[in-house]
Amino acid sequence: MLKILPNLITISRIFLMFPLIYFLNLNEKFFIYQIYSIIFLLIIFLTDVIDGFLARKLNVVTQSGKILDPVSDKICLMVMLIFLIQKCGIIFLIFFILISIRDLLLITLTCYLAINYNYISQANQLGKNFMFSCVIMIIMFVFNFNYFISYAFYIITILLMLFSTLGYMKTHLNNIKKYENI
Repeated sequence: MLKILPNLITISRIFLMFPLIYFLNLNEKFFIYQIYSIIFLLIIFLTDVIDGFLARKLNVVTQSGKILDPVSDKICLMVMLIFLIQKCGIIFLIFFILISIRDLLLITLTCYLAINYNYISQANQLGKNFMFSCVIMIIMFVFNFNYFISYAFYIITILLMLFSTLGYMKTHLNNIKKYENI
């Protein structure tokens, strides 16, 4: 059971999105729903931290866990972006399209490496910074933080998306060259 616990925690993050979105849709009506929304956001964030920590601590880091964690992150991110498209409009539709293009490119390269060379890449620091910036930006827009600061984070997040995409692509292409030259 301990061996699959980190992966179960990872998968639980997806299912925690259902009550989060429910409360987010109600949070402007009653203050208590804002509190529930914040609690679910914190729980979802903690599951992202705890699953990796437990996998390393229990020495049960698996290939499936390396795949499930970013997939779970992407599902949660896309659900939040769809919510924000509904709430804020075109600015998040643009972000959704950009991140979809990014993920399609990176998933294609990742799958190529996994299928052909049994190599599963892991997140790098720039990618983690991008995801952290996404979380902060989403929280700012969901809870109507200061307009200027929210849009500044939006721009910072887009820049981090660009730089992390270029970094991942460079790493993936270098790995492809390395494996093809062996």
